[in-house]
Amino acid sequence: MLHRCFFKVMGLEVFLKNCGNLMIKKEKRPLVVSLFTGGGGLDLGLDAAGFHTVFASDIDAHSCSTLKMGREAAAAMGKPILEGAHIEQSDVRDLSGKYILDTIGLKPGELGMLAGGPPCQAFSVFGRRKGKEDPRGMLAWEFIRLIGELQPKCFLFENVYGLLTIEKGRVFEELCKELREPASGIGYTIKVFRLNAADFGVPQFRDRVFVLGMKDDVDFDQVNPLCGDFSGDLFGECILPYRTVANGLHGLPPMGTSSIGNHTGRKHSQRIIDRYASMAPGARDKHTRINKLDLKRPSFTIIVGSDAGGGKGHIHPLEPREVTPRESARMQTFPDWWTFSGTGRHPIRQVGNAVPPLLSGVLAKHILQKCFGRKDRSYREIVEYLSATHLFSEEELSILDRMEFGHFSKVSTLSQAQPSIV
Repeated sequence: MLHRCFFKVMGLEVFLKNCGNLMIKKEKRPLVVSLFTGGGGLDLGLDAAGFHTVFASDIDAHSCSTLKMGREAAAAMGKPILEGAHIEQSDVRDLSGKYILDTIGLKPGELGMLAGGPPCQAFSVFGRRKGKEDPRGMLAWEFIRLIGELQPKCFLFENVYGLLTIEKGRVFEELCKELREPASGIGYTIKVFRLNAADFGVPQFRDRVFVLGMKDDVDFDQVNPLCGDFSGDLFGECILPYRTVANGLHGLPPMGTSSIGNHTGRKHSQRIIDRYASMAPGARDKHTRINKLDLKRPSFTIIVGSDAGGGKGHIHPLEPREVTPRESARMQTFPDWWTFSGTGRHPIRQVGNAVPPLLSGVLAKHILQKCFGRKDRSYREIVEYLSATHLFSEEELSILDRMEFGHFSKVSTLSQAQPSIV
């Protein structure tokens, strides 16, 4: 039997078992178990805000490889993302709470957070909304089972907004009932947030639902937007304009540059090239049913596509071609150093299924303060941690740096000139 002991990596205490004398010394950051981890978008944001993922699991081998490669790349830059974490390729139905807790050296009730987004195709309006009829839809109940077995201080459940209206809301109502009491005698107060990524600095319209469960009922009813449409002032309390496709692509080298992973694209026939070239920004191609990106607006939602098709990107705003997986990853706010394993459909599926790291980071910042009484990083520090400074001007970064939690004031004097994408 392999015994474990304490050791330190880059200043972080990693808890391990040693020769039967179990002395668990918790590191300061709240610990996270991540299920359905995929390409790691949710975990990147959680870590950027101040959480620490110590167990990550996904059934997809390429996703697990992505997490391991990302951990190595982050460590090379002094960022302890997934440091010491147990990364396991596994079907969630084969995982038990006891196995997870034994692996990370904790007892029920000691974990900070259980986080994950069960596969969303069964719930998505892009996935025929099969709901509970699709076996993937039933994986949500496995997440609930593990809440009951792990008894974390809080949990974060992410899914597509279509979940709210399946069977006229009855599926979501049933889901929330189970989340409130995942096991006999174990109860949580839940808060439901429907968030659009564009409101939080992501250069993409992406509508998602987050259910936060807390053992203690805290005053946490909204996550104030950072960005909005200045022309219509839709949000009033936002402080910055929406991040655009131009912001997202700013500074990215040309397609095919070998120094950046996942930055090669599909080859198109001349007929498709001509058709894409003739399209106006924002238009939809009637054959492929994908959209041409507009430099002056956030991207359309990055989608995965069907199981058979394997996913496609949108059409590049300046070149008559589909965007590369890396360009889609930019719209999702993944760092350029976070490389996705696999070829062809594998990277775009990981990208398209992910929670944008910046959205996750902003939400996690709120959760840390409200549920754990912590202020680990400012908004600017989260942006810098995720290597997403290309999205903001220095003036805008300074504003984010000065912000206090929950205090927002619109700044209308900022220069709104669109950046070059080179």
